[in-house]
Amino acid sequence: MAETRSMSAQDALWLTMDRPNNLMVIDAVMILRGRPAWDDVIAVVRERVVNRFPVFACRAMQGDGGWVWQQDPHFDIYRHLRRVELPAPADVEQLEEYVAQQRSRPIDRDRPLWDVTLVDSVRLTDGTEGSALVARFHHAIADGVRMTQVMLSLCDTDDPGVSAMVGRARGEHGVWSVATGVAGAAAEAVVDSARAIAKATASVLREGTTALESGLEVGLQLVRQPGRLIDAFESLGIDNRLANTTGSVAKLALRGTSVRTVWSGTPGMRKAVAWSPPLSLPEVKAIGRRHDASVNDVLLTAVGGGLRRYLHAHGDESVPEVEWMVPVNLVPIAENLPEDLGNYFALVMAVLPLEPADPIARLHATRARMDRIKNSDEPVLTFGIQRGISAAPRQVSIALTDFFANKAVGVLTNVPGPRSTMTFAGTEVSQVVGFAPCSGDQPMTATIFSYADTITIGYAVDADLVPDARELVAGTVDELRRLTEETA
Repeated sequence: MAETRSMSAQDALWLTMDRPNNLMVIDAVMILRGRPAWDDVIAVVRERVVNRFPVFACRAMQGDGGWVWQQDPHFDIYRHLRRVELPAPADVEQLEEYVAQQRSRPIDRDRPLWDVTLVDSVRLTDGTEGSALVARFHHAIADGVRMTQVMLSLCDTDDPGVSAMVGRARGEHGVWSVATGVAGAAAEAVVDSARAIAKATASVLREGTTALESGLEVGLQLVRQPGRLIDAFESLGIDNRLANTTGSVAKLALRGTSVRTVWSGTPGMRKAVAWSPPLSLPEVKAIGRRHDASVNDVLLTAVGGGLRRYLHAHGDESVPEVEWMVPVNLVPIAENLPEDLGNYFALVMAVLPLEPADPIARLHATRARMDRIKNSDEPVLTFGIQRGISAAPRQVSIALTDFFANKAVGVLTNVPGPRSTMTFAGTEVSQVVGFAPCSGDQPMTATIFSYADTITIGYAVDADLVPDARELVAGTVDELRRLTEETA
């Protein structure tokens, strides 16, 4: 029998969340200034991914005791590596279309949940001939921070580190020990509520009623009883700051679904992807210094402005703010790459202002909202809620996932990458971009990736709800230019 090991509840949750119209797959693209040799590509992926992380040779299997990782007895790296050539002359827009097509393609669960494709020839924005590496990893393998590190581990550079927003320790309690305690309390609350509801509604469920109403009630019971979480904090000796955070998260959880806009609806199977050319990181830093704001504040302000432009262009001028899910890393980077990788992050709700129209005033409003998140313990609490959802019965966890996911327009990630130039298989990396999956009825995900003094801003969207992802990119880049001009 092939060797197996248990899969954590946090990792298994992503398998449960998979939907045909919103796959739980992380998509990443490295644009290369040149064309690496195919044999070198194979050798690098084999040495730095497959040989280093055993999970890349394992299948996700479901047994009586839950999900496990099982060694694939027929593992063959050539089932995971592909080489394609787009119709000439292929440019970046055609590469975007190819990535969008892949984003709609499920990964075969009969084998390990990843693949890597070398797009052999791409004409770059400056007219030179290049290529691209397109990687797809199921979220059950690892979260976005770790997948980014896996991608970057394929490269050579003088500065291989990747920084990220890391949960901070409180007093003598590290963030992980606090998160574990909160997770236990949240899991207990969810499971207890789920059991009570399942018992009370068993006959109804047998008659074919969906689990949605039960799932919503479980979520409401959880956020209506923050005292159970506060008790957990007190037992750990945590101060009132963390306990007070419970109230703010509870209010956030009780918000209705994402405000209805021109992009609201049920996502379909077709996806679209677009990203900006490399933008100047020093210019963004200069804006931040002038207004006592972080690089993140500046970029989120540009994203808000881009969404505002899109909504107004499509006749919707009544949306003052948009709620995003923002991943927050909970484990220090030095501990991020165990052999089995895994998911160690929380999703916090960031409500970003689209008003006022003045970009500088909106920057100050954005900074104030992000400061509230950075100076709270919301990531720890939401991680606990995620643990609770993953421990609930399958139908309830699906309903709860949709309940929380549909409060946001999508997932917004900001990844600070290496500051110096990288090479992959001896070929210079020109640009890096990656996209988190959407869940529930979310129509889009946005990404910000910094690399070698440049920034790339991208959107992956549902093509039926947001017909032109490039319009979002163009509006966001224009807003960044406005910030630069207003600051000059």
